[in-house]
Amino acid sequence: MKFLSLLLVVVLLGCSDGMGSIPDSELRQRHYRCQMATGQSSAEIQVCKNIKRECEQRASDGNYAC
Repeated sequence: MKFLSLLLVVVLLGCSDGMGSIPDSELRQRHYRCQMATGQSSAEIQVCKNIKRECEQRASDGNYAC
């Protein structure tokens, strides 16, 4: 249930102003959870792709948060 709530928050963030406002530590935790997750739904996979994209964007700016 906790994961689904977090997933909903991430999806809603992805629909609004993006993930740029998420602190590095939280983004790092979400990225780790995505890497460890198995049997994800299509929505969860898309959220993880968004998280990965944000990690890559920050890395290209010199911020290796993930």
